[in-house]
Amino acid sequence: MKLIGMMSLEEDKEKVHELFERHGVQIFSETEIKGHTLSTLEKHGWWPTDRSVPVYSSLCFAVLPGLRADEIMTEIEKRAEQDTSPHPIRAFQVDVERMI
Repeated sequence: MKLIGMMSLEEDKEKVHELFERHGVQIFSETEIKGHTLSTLEKHGWWPTDRSVPVYSSLCFAVLPGLRADEIMTEIEKRAEQDTSPHPIRAFQVDVERMI
């Protein structure tokens, strides 16, 4: 089993949902996060703040079989090669030793 995490800007959240659906992922978790760049960190500092941060992101997690995780990661990698935006969809994959 693998854990996949995908980070995207708010406007790309539906693309992530569609990707999961195409690959048969029926259950995932999602949370909204504030994304930072070097310029926002320089402006606002490292500590949490209520001040406006211009980049809002979504972070999705799914636990799925290794082969399906590899397929999703390959698709994200191909998209990243073609995406010219400064904030493409990002993803990571880690092993899940045990899940209850």
